[in-house]
Amino acid sequence: MKKKERQVIIKRLFAEHRIESQEELMNLLKQENVTATQATISRDMREMNIAKTYAKNGRPYYSIFESKERNLEDKIAFSMYEYLKAITQVEFMVVVHTAGNGADVIANYLDEMELPEIAGTIAGFDILLIITPSKAAAEAVVRRLNHYVEGYEIGTSLFGGKEQMNQ
Repeated sequence: MKKKERQVIIKRLFAEHRIESQEELMNLLKQENVTATQATISRDMREMNIAKTYAKNGRPYYSIFESKERNLEDKIAFSMYEYLKAITQVEFMVVVHTAGNGADVIANYLDEMELPEIAGTIAGFDILLIITPSKAAAEAVVRRLNHYVEGYEIGTSLFGGKEQMNQ
């Protein structure tokens, strides 16, 4: 089956179901007689702007971001605006406190960006640890994260004026 045909089926499945995992999507695809590897499905999801989000009850599910213009930085800016509580720099590490279920969403976007100033991320329920190679790199990450929040305007800025963030 060609990629376009598979992606049409994936889009229809997302319209018909609230899909909570890639495994669930793969099972639904099998029911449609579509066979593909998990890596192929992951690539399709990335190309189709399908990303993890959370319902009000905290359960994760995948959603299609319809806008073609919504690039990775737009997604992380929106996620930072939605989930961010605080950013703290500790030497060469950055600790990001988020609302529940927000840490892994932000970590996934940062990992996908493959920024040279980030050596790795570790995400829990509401805390994201960003490990950088140096104190200067950590400072750059803090500036970048603050920039995302400042740049994402829905009415007013999340922090109103000067950030309360530690730099």
